[in-house]
Amino acid sequence: MRKFTSRGVTARSFAALSLFTLLASAPIFGQTRQLVRAEVPYEFTFASKVLPAGTYTFTVTESGIQVKLASGESFHSVILTRLGGPTEFLQDGALVFDKAGSVRILSELWIPGSDGVLLHSTPKDHKHEILLLSSGAPNPNLSGKAAYEQTCRRCHGPDGRGEARADKFFGTKIPRLGSEEVQGKPDTELKEIITKGSRAMDPVEIEESGFRHRLPEQSVDAVIAYVRTLKQ
Repeated sequence: MRKFTSRGVTARSFAALSLFTLLASAPIFGQTRQLVRAEVPYEFTFASKVLPAGTYTFTVTESGIQVKLASGESFHSVILTRLGGPTEFLQDGALVFDKAGSVRILSELWIPGSDGVLLHSTPKDHKHEILLLSSGAPNPNLSGKAAYEQTCRRCHGPDGRGEARADKFFGTKIPRLGSEEVQGKPDTELKEIITKGSRAMDPVEIEESGFRHRLPEQSVDAVIAYVRTLKQ
């Protein structure tokens, strides 16, 4: 329930597919380095290098960004500019990719609770795909409300009535969950949208090829039940 067309570009949706782990915390542009480990589920370009899907460690230093593969190989990129403080739905951290066709280029890195950094800027004809940071491992015992707070709130708002900053960021009015349009859908259709996606929303990949989204599969029904309580 978190994937929408981003920043007014022509793309269909953003991807919230990956589980990230914060390894160390410090001021992003201070002397201490800051690390984020991410499971990236697709091939992407960084510093003119095409990197395969896999687990990466991103290190932010004063001189730039270093990406280290699980094999130990590493690559470095300069920081083009700092980005303003994150809105609520990016404050937990994210990777932002410029996507044109099947090519994804890492363009932004957002460290939890810190400003972002710009690594690459594609001038036109692309969309943004976002991998949101997870604050922890999936918890199958989450209540519907708790799961909603961790996965849907940042874009749909605390009460399902929307988040203006998210609408502006993605260049579209994100569906209001208490609306007749959403509430009129049967549970089976909402589950289908969450797990398989729709025309305007990519599927929330809970588990595929060893990759887990932070919302456990068994929590989907609980989230839907909570969404029903948001009816206006």
